[in-house]
Amino acid sequence: MRFIADMMLGRLARWLRLYGYDTLYGVEDDDEIIRVALEEERVVLTRDSGLAGRAKRLGLKVIPLNSNSLEEQIRELKEHGIEFRELFPPNARCPKCNGLIRPISRDEVRGKVPESVYQKYDEFYVCQNCGQIYWPGRQWREMLRIDEKLRRV
Repeated sequence: MRFIADMMLGRLARWLRLYGYDTLYGVEDDDEIIRVALEEERVVLTRDSGLAGRAKRLGLKVIPLNSNSLEEQIRELKEHGIEFRELFPPNARCPKCNGLIRPISRDEVRGKVPESVYQKYDEFYVCQNCGQIYWPGRQWREMLRIDEKLRRV
């Protein structure tokens, strides 16, 4: 399932990417959201009832969300049958740009990450689109903690 999220759902869009869902975000114009959703057969995620109504009238699949809370938004998606896979690779997409993430060798990251990171970690991943490099550091551990919380909603 592929999504396009309106501008009110940035945090949710990043998390959906981490769970491996192809999720477009950053399109500000409602007409453009609808055009992209139609062309690319994406499910519209929105908190905007007007956008939801327009998209439904055009035959698009829409998941209207009511909450501002990430936890409640995840609960609402689960109620619509959305499954949440394992967080991070091999399923994850880049939370910044939606690109695919692949493992990268330690040798390939030398000089591209701080030397202290290079010395401390053996596991690295890179976004094939924007080149962002990831490793299982402090932010990774924090995301795992949030993931545990989200799985309980």
